[in-house]
Amino acid sequence: MTKNIIVKLGLILSSSLLFGCSQQTDIDPAEKISFNQHIRPILNKSCTGCHGGVGKQANVSFIYREEALARGHSGRLTIVPGDPDASELIARVEAKDPNIRMPYKGAPLPEHEIKLLRKWIEQGAEWEEHWAFNPPVKHPVPTVNNTAVINNEIDAFLQNKLESQNLSLTSLATKESLLRRVSFDLIGLPPTPTEIDAFLADSSADAFEKQVDRLLASPRYGERWAAMWMDLARYADSHGYTRDEERDTWPYKQWVIEAFNANKPYDQFVIEQLAGDLLANRTLDDVIATGFHRQTPTNSEGGTDDEEFRMVAVMDRNATTWSVLNAMTMNCVQCHAHPYDPIEHEAYYTSLSFFNTSKDADYRDYKPLYKLAKNEEQKQPAFLIQEEMTQIREYEAQQAFLLNQQTAQSNTPWQQLNIESAVGDEYRGLDEFVKFMQETNAKRKAEGKSILQYYENWIEVGLKQLKVLEQQGLRQFKVKDGEYFDAGKYETRVYYHLATQAFKQPQSINSLKLIALPQNPEQARHTPEKRFQIEDVKIYLLSANGERRQLAVKTYLANTTEVMHTQLSELSTLPTNDGFSTGKGVGWYAHHLYQPRWSVAVLQTPLELQAGDKLEFELAQTQQGIRADSLQARLHRVRIEATNYKGWSDYAMSDERQQNVRRYGELSQKIEGIDGYEMPVMLEQDVWDARGIAKFNRGNMIAKVGPLLAPNTPKIFPEFAGEKNRLGFAKWFFQPEQPLTARVAVNRLWHRLFGIGIVETLEDFGSAGALPKHPELLDWLAIKFQQELKWDMKAMLKFMVMSHAYQQDATVKPELFELDPHNQLYARGPRQRLSAEMIRDQALTASGLIYHQIGGEPVMPPQPEGIWGHPGKVIKEWTDATDEQRYRRAIYTFIKRAFMYPSFLTFDMETREFSHERRIPTNTPLQALVTLNDPVYHEAAQALGNQMQQAANEQAGIEFGFKQVLSRQPTQQELQSLTAALAEIDNELMASRNTELQRHADKWAAMGSILLNLDEALVR
Repeated sequence: MTKNIIVKLGLILSSSLLFGCSQQTDIDPAEKISFNQHIRPILNKSCTGCHGGVGKQANVSFIYREEALARGHSGRLTIVPGDPDASELIARVEAKDPNIRMPYKGAPLPEHEIKLLRKWIEQGAEWEEHWAFNPPVKHPVPTVNNTAVINNEIDAFLQNKLESQNLSLTSLATKESLLRRVSFDLIGLPPTPTEIDAFLADSSADAFEKQVDRLLASPRYGERWAAMWMDLARYADSHGYTRDEERDTWPYKQWVIEAFNANKPYDQFVIEQLAGDLLANRTLDDVIATGFHRQTPTNSEGGTDDEEFRMVAVMDRNATTWSVLNAMTMNCVQCHAHPYDPIEHEAYYTSLSFFNTSKDADYRDYKPLYKLAKNEEQKQPAFLIQEEMTQIREYEAQQAFLLNQQTAQSNTPWQQLNIESAVGDEYRGLDEFVKFMQETNAKRKAEGKSILQYYENWIEVGLKQLKVLEQQGLRQFKVKDGEYFDAGKYETRVYYHLATQAFKQPQSINSLKLIALPQNPEQARHTPEKRFQIEDVKIYLLSANGERRQLAVKTYLANTTEVMHTQLSELSTLPTNDGFSTGKGVGWYAHHLYQPRWSVAVLQTPLELQAGDKLEFELAQTQQGIRADSLQARLHRVRIEATNYKGWSDYAMSDERQQNVRRYGELSQKIEGIDGYEMPVMLEQDVWDARGIAKFNRGNMIAKVGPLLAPNTPKIFPEFAGEKNRLGFAKWFFQPEQPLTARVAVNRLWHRLFGIGIVETLEDFGSAGALPKHPELLDWLAIKFQQELKWDMKAMLKFMVMSHAYQQDATVKPELFELDPHNQLYARGPRQRLSAEMIRDQALTASGLIYHQIGGEPVMPPQPEGIWGHPGKVIKEWTDATDEQRYRRAIYTFIKRAFMYPSFLTFDMETREFSHERRIPTNTPLQALVTLNDPVYHEAAQALGNQMQQAANEQAGIEFGFKQVLSRQPTQQELQSLTAALAEIDNELMASRNTELQRHADKWAAMGSILLNLDEALVR
């Protein structure tokens, strides 16, 4: 390579760096200064930290053109197009006084950057939108001189740039190297000797293409690419945080593997993950796919604020969606406008509102859950059972909602029954709980079981409190404007007694509505109040003559599906139909109270009230199933209303209602009888009962400001015109004018094949990220992927690997490496270190141990002792698999966030709390210690050694093992070195006391370990 070529190549590389313009010293007077290429990097590096989205110090900002041309607090125009001397920007960066010069209290700008700013303003200060926010343009494919290296359009774009510098794509890699490379890239495994030999023997023109087609059709393909997607999905088999309990989320991972194998189009692949539950006629697979956004960590630790961690999960879903699909750092907008890109603070929350209405709420039991039957034949029937149950819940809640609307429009609308008195029997509530604990421990003791010590502790505390309550008597609660309204603290297990005022005149009613209201309704819409839970209701008529009679209730109808499972299950199992125990099916509670929650008691017969009559409501807040140390409920505000609207009685008595309740009970019993896995899935709240979202002031969840915000997307993107839910949002990413979805997707695939993306910062296509090194090629690929290939991932991968650029020899020439160490010009073939999963899978494959089975429960293969956390009820002990499961591919290894599989961490796998777009390769001594000493690699070396020693002689054995691991035959020099090493090992083992048979096995195991630890074995 001539010196002249090296200099030219160096200029290309320096100008392509994000801030590389500062490396030059002279500016060509005729050069047109580009805002995106030359100016924006300077502003982002040195200015927008103070004058951008985070803050607009001195009323100066460089995010929007109109702001950059405006006047700052100095009174001068910041930028005057055509006149740098009149521009305050130039005056400040050229100032000598450190109190005036910008950047403030920072190093002065390099002279070259100041010259660029001056020249840009002289030329008119033309502003450009960041390249990523403009739709891709299908540039014409360039013509090149050296057509011999052109397999497809990819090569033409790359070769054109190389020829401008008198460079060229290089020659093809050897067939062995090429097959190894493409095998790892497409299926994550090395080729077998048989596959290598077949490829070498095939001299046809399409020999490589046949290998590519074979690999793309392999069931191993889905496992390789699913491993990549698991990083994006922040997949783990545990919930995270302190308890980090296990969860059955692996069906989602299996869905991803099968989706890749089926070559599901990328748009469908994503939409089903974001909103499969909202698809019409959804399937079991659609529901499983929503596990993508149930991978968020969930904190079930006692004493935490459920709403806080629910919102953390919602924010994570928002950030992950934007990062994975558009490589936008949307999480930067949580506290303020984006510091570098034109995304306003409010836009973060309009985007967040797409995810704010999911049913999950950091519940202790992690619901909503769908049961996946363990028996293959029961999977679809179990799904259909649950779908029918879901339909019944939604139908019944909707019926109550519609009846409530009809009542308001009828001749007998709801009338408030003013509450006259409210008392609480705290003694009775606590006494029942203490007796329950005493009886439980007594039963356990009689059965020979150990008593629950924490029950004993609470019994002791409870008995002391009962003495206090006995002296205190009934608690008198406050009444305000005819409502029970008491925001104070009181015993959490209590029986409320609410009595209405006497009726002044006779009237007839058939239904009574119990309404729990937020204390601050306006604020609760975006900042919900704490939970309440009523387990039983009894209603009494207090006649004017002093008689007290319990009223029979036909049924209860609640206004939300959140309570429907409990309500319908209770109503379906009532022992009698006398109407006096119906209150157990009241279904009146809320995990968090953000809108009024009500339940309507439909009386068995209309009630004819006389003047002087009163009604009394006994509400049991016993908190069944709630531990004494868990988050507890209090009812703070209640309103009671009555109506005689006939629609309530008609529906309550109808065959349809009775059939739905009865059917729900039958389905509940059926699904309980099916053994299965409880999968976390996404489900949407009722439209009429959904949460609201308001802007967080400076990102503070407890300081919300402004009105409730409707779902929407940032203004820099195409207008959002779809249905305002997750499904509409998911589809929006794939509309034709969306500028980033296709670009980000093809860049991700390119990165996995070539080792570096066309945009190096896969996770950030914003103005703070790297510029694309080949922007025309990126746009061309994006349009091809979206329009021509219709989001076909296998077709795009094939197109890329069939390029000459991909098939090049990866030999690194010293002079080229010095100028292009990351191979961003692609003048040589890609050479990458194997991923953590590939390193393990290669060892199992080469040793013959690997066991192939798609999907299923995660497995626990051997790992070094002392790594796993303390055993116990919450953190399960790691138990090494003892059968063939221990040899399954790495993607099936159990992932626990608190204690990641050690060899994966050592080889750069992320810990999965957050979505990760790329792993940054490291090189540490720990990696060698893993492949030399980890139980998996030690066992693989033994198995490989056992195969090698079966060969006819030592040379044949070494050649066999070498080909198994490195996918080629050793050179003569390599063979000599390995033969000498084997002899040296043999000599060292002679001193051991082992039998000759054992020494022989140890010798070959050592040779297997050497082969598995060669540098070439760890790369592709």
